[in-house]
Amino acid sequence: MTKVKEYFSLPLHVLFHPADGFYTMKYEKRGHTSIIFVNLILFWISYSFQKQYSGFVINENNPLDYNTFLDLLGISCMFLLWCVGNWSVTTLMNGEGKFRDIAMAASLSLTPMILVFIPATLLSNLLILDEAAFYHVIMWISIVWFALLMFISTLSIHNYSVGKTVATVFLIFLAILIILFLALMVFMLIQQVFVFIRSIYTELLYRT
Repeated sequence: MTKVKEYFSLPLHVLFHPADGFYTMKYEKRGHTSIIFVNLILFWISYSFQKQYSGFVINENNPLDYNTFLDLLGISCMFLLWCVGNWSVTTLMNGEGKFRDIAMAASLSLTPMILVFIPATLLSNLLILDEAAFYHVIMWISIVWFALLMFISTLSIHNYSVGKTVATVFLIFLAILIILFLALMVFMLIQQVFVFIRSIYTELLYRT
């Protein structure tokens, strides 16, 4: 029971004392690496729950066409893109955070949405259309809280000033766009090679 309490104490500590929480995570080595995967899974569950079971006055998704595993793939890709982009940029800008620190801080920053999405979803089933604004306000508070934690985590683990952190976050998003562009180019190149090989194979097949 004590180990379970210690395991979940760090996300809750980061939630209300982000600067101190990220500092103890990095410099006092508090928290296990498995928190990264646990928080990602918890966020996937809460996000998928929100998408599928929101009240009918709010939910625009068709449950019959919804694929929760696509959500897991998307969440994992976006998480990895942020970590790689963050690590790439901050390595060039003398950041002090390692890849593990970046990944753990990003997963801990998901805590507000993990805690809010499911209760807000349950609440949405009790609301009428005129009361839907309450649901949206709650959801946006958790999202803004997440963004603030992401900003503070970048500031804390890399030991940056506020101004340098703002510039770094901008460069991280730019790096993510570059990575996506390069990935798209590689995908298109592989597709073209595959089409070329298939056309040669078809040509040889007909000639024989």
